[in-house]
Amino acid sequence: MRRLFLLSIAVLTACAPATPAPATSMPRVTDAETPLPPASLAPNDSIAPADQPSVAPTTPPVKKNVRLPDTNEYYFSQLLAFDGIPPVYDPKFMAANEAPLIDDELVIGITLDGQAKAYPVTVLSYREMVDDELAGIPILVTW
Repeated sequence: MRRLFLLSIAVLTACAPATPAPATSMPRVTDAETPLPPASLAPNDSIAPADQPSVAPTTPPVKKNVRLPDTNEYYFSQLLAFDGIPPVYDPKFMAANEAPLIDDELVIGITLDGQAKAYPVTVLSYREMVDDELAGIPILVTW
């Protein structure tokens, strides 16, 4: 039994963490702190700066987005045929107080030479383009 007790003490001693290094009287300096000058310096004395290590020239960065030749042909299916959403060629307008729009509905507005027009985004979501004219100038409104 005594052997087992001595053996367990030996194992515990071997597995015990090492004792920490004794504390020194010098304070630790972190990156955020700067060391204070020795007390033997007078207030007008200065400390010569330490020699700065020379900065080695850096190598240019490695190109990361290098284009590789690709000879494959890719086919993407179309959801709509070419010109599948026809534009609005002859839009109809009405006064803002008569329009069937809610107060906070999104519109694309344009003003030119004192004339103004608004195009509801709810309509443009289905037709996407309006070919129109404002103040004699042709415009294309798109969403």
